[in-house]
Amino acid sequence: MHNVKKIKFPLLKILAVQAVVVAVLMGVLYAVKRISPTDYATVAKQYVDVAENEQAQESVKKAWSKIKAFFVDENNKPTTENAGGKDEDVDGNRYPDNCTASKYVISEDICRPAAGEISSPFGYRINPVSGKLSFHTGLDIAARSGDAVKAAYYGIVESAGEDDVYGKFVKINHGNGIETFYAHCSKLYVETGDKVDGGETIAAVGSTGWSTGPHLHFSIIIGGIYCNPAFVIE
Repeated sequence: MHNVKKIKFPLLKILAVQAVVVAVLMGVLYAVKRISPTDYATVAKQYVDVAENEQAQESVKKAWSKIKAFFVDENNKPTTENAGGKDEDVDGNRYPDNCTASKYVISEDICRPAAGEISSPFGYRINPVSGKLSFHTGLDIAARSGDAVKAAYYGIVESAGEDDVYGKFVKINHGNGIETFYAHCSKLYVETGDKVDGGETIAAVGSTGWSTGPHLHFSIIIGGIYCNPAFVIE
């Protein structure tokens, strides 16, 4: 009887260990089964999207280190003088605080945002919709409805949407305080957060918002101040 007890005790220990191992394996298999191949694909795509987005933003940051804007004097020498809000037109109307007549240069050649003639310049004018004197913060380029609207420089789309005044619009951040704005479009081909190259088609010319006919309203903003695009667009 004494010898039988010695044999049974080790067997019980072995059976107990095996039971634990089997239980653990079954738990692992159950957990694995709960994750479908579709779930794995979704997770993988999320990581790829994040990586591509970070890569795109990093490449734009490198580009941003190259593109810069400088205000210049009458001799095209850099100056810190920015007359925003201090300028007056020929009739003595003072510019809004966020607008300037100061001359400037941008270190990259501009890609013309739309083909066509300039139909309304930067500055005070009689608003064609309201019939009242108002300040025009950009210039209008007359074009055919559906014509391509192109990004002036490389950058990231800061906003793309629609409102009552500007209709369908796109605003691009080019870094170093430089932004461009495109309005009255009929279609938008980009979304907020998209990376764009200079000359890339971002929208189509239209007449949405406060508009009397198809054209592109184009603005250049430097350091939060609206500047005359005619200094860089011929």
